[in-house]
Amino acid sequence: MYKNLAFINGVILALMVFLNGMLGSKSGPYLSTLIYHLLGLLLIITLSIFKGNKLSNFKTLSLVFFIPGLLSVLTILFNNIAIPKIGLSLSIGIGLFGQLVMSCIVEHFGLFGMPLNRFKKKKLLGFSIISLGIMMMIIM
Repeated sequence: MYKNLAFINGVILALMVFLNGMLGSKSGPYLSTLIYHLLGLLLIITLSIFKGNKLSNFKTLSLVFFIPGLLSVLTILFNNIAIPKIGLSLSIGIGLFGQLVMSCIVEHFGLFGMPLNRFKKKKLLGFSIISLGIMMMIIM
C-alpha cells in the first residue's frame, strides 16, 4: 500500500511541477511561487477548519520545524526557474537524482534520527545508470 502511495505521490509531484512550471513561464518564477503557496495555504486552512484541527501547538514549535516551509519555497522557485530553460523531464530527473544522493547521505550517517543504513558499493550501479540516463537526456 505505501509503495502505491509513493508512486501516486510521484505522479502528483510531476503534474504539480509541470503545471507550476507552466504558470512560472506565464507569470514569472516569483509570482508563480507566491500563487502556489497562497493556494496551498488556503487549502490547508480550509481542510483544517473542515476537520476541526486547532493551531494551539503552533507557539510551542521549535524554529527548526519551519525550515521545511522555507525549503519548499526554494524547491518550487528553483523548479520555476529551471523548467522553462531545461524542460520538465530533465528538471525532474536531476531533482530526483539530488534527492537520491541526499537520501543516501542521510541514511549512511543516520542524520536526523534516521536508522543507520550504510551505503553499499552495489548501489553504485544504480547511481551510474541514473547518471547515464541524465547525461543522455542532456545530450539528446
